[in-house]
Amino acid sequence: MHPALADSGASYDECLLVGLRDARSQVASNYIQRSCYALYRNSEMLLPRERAYHECIVQNMPGAREQFAIMQINAICSRRGQL
Repeated sequence: MHPALADSGASYDECLLVGLRDARSQVASNYIQRSCYALYRNSEMLLPRERAYHECIVQNMPGAREQFAIMQINAICSRRGQL
């Protein structure tokens, strides 16, 4: 599990710091930022499938560089979250 998600008390800022540390693309950074926001600022409104999607993004998007890889990660996370 991603370090930012391991502790239920982890903050939005910690999610961003961990997720964006290895960000190599503005598009990937945007996905990470949206997912951190959803998980830590809007979590009470998330359905389980939405939570699964955003957790998948935060765990797998950092380090993605190529547009194709970013789109594939998004598609896989969408399938995992059944979005």
